[in-house]
Amino acid sequence: MDNTIAKHARIALQLSAGKDSLAMLHLMRKHWDKLTVYWVNTGDAFPETLEAVERVRAMVPHFVEIDGNQPQVIAQFGIPSDIVPVSATHIGMSNGGAMLMQDRYSCCVRTVMLPLAQRMVEDGITLIVRGQKECDANKAPLRSGDVDAGIEYLFPLEDWSDEDVMTFLEEEGVELPRYYESMRSNPPCLSCSAWWDDGRAAYLKKHHPIHYDVYQQRLNAISHAVGGHIAAFNIEVSDDGRDTGPQ
Repeated sequence: MDNTIAKHARIALQLSAGKDSLAMLHLMRKHWDKLTVYWVNTGDAFPETLEAVERVRAMVPHFVEIDGNQPQVIAQFGIPSDIVPVSATHIGMSNGGAMLMQDRYSCCVRTVMLPLAQRMVEDGITLIVRGQKECDANKAPLRSGDVDAGIEYLFPLEDWSDEDVMTFLEEEGVELPRYYESMRSNPPCLSCSAWWDDGRAAYLKKHHPIHYDVYQQRLNAISHAVGGHIAAFNIEVSDDGRDTGPQ
């Protein structure tokens, strides 16, 4: 890791304020003066995330905040959903659809990854440091040491487990955002209506009831939009609807 850092003058540490990026940040403490911490403010961050980010901002010598502008992304492309029915696409909306939707990955790319990637190019970054681990379910198709579009990638935690991360954070005395008490990951957006497997509903209901109501309204809208398609699908895959071929 030290040799890689020494080769570069323009280094970006990409922070999400989740457990992995916080562990990576503290692991690289001796290199703080050589790198810049970049964080994308989606415009809809959890208050808990903002608190964690402010603690980091006060610690590191170089910090850049990037505007992700999630409200504008949703206004243009629709609310995020883990199931997007054809009636909720732009073409579907012109044919009578009730609510525009986009898949979870597209929303995250438009809100977080594209603004971040654009800023890396603008700032002439040659090394990107991330908290990506090999055991992560959602990760970029890159490995530590890879070079893409002239930028090298360094993943100091690549061989760590989730347990390794939590142990390190405890040893370092790093305070994690409160949502880790029940959520499985670091959520970029408070009002996100996708990522149904992250345990959001129970946490919002307990700590952010107003946003919980908005979240449920969006889920209800998604359920209504998806319901007819699921019903048609179930008929198609049932014994009555399946094509059994020549008799």
